[in-house]
Amino acid sequence: MPKREYDTYCDNPESLSEGEAVIMVRELTPEAPRHKYLSKLVKAVLAREPEKLAEGDVLWLRWQRGRKFHKPWAIKIIEELKLPG
Repeated sequence: MPKREYDTYCDNPESLSEGEAVIMVRELTPEAPRHKYLSKLVKAVLAREPEKLAEGDVLWLRWQRGRKFHKPWAIKIIEELKLPG
């Protein structure tokens, strides 16, 4: 099964911590073809080196202005959370 790809925005990708986190991600490979991007709030495990989380998917980090970080991280989603509001 191919890996899914996600991205998330952060102020400084260098300061993002590895391990368990609650973050907002956009799914770049959604199952429903009518949605180009699907945003979700998730509880996940993050790894700076994809090899450390072999069963994980691909996570691209983007600075707030949209520029993509040069190297992908790995993400393993544990749970999808309800969006506030």
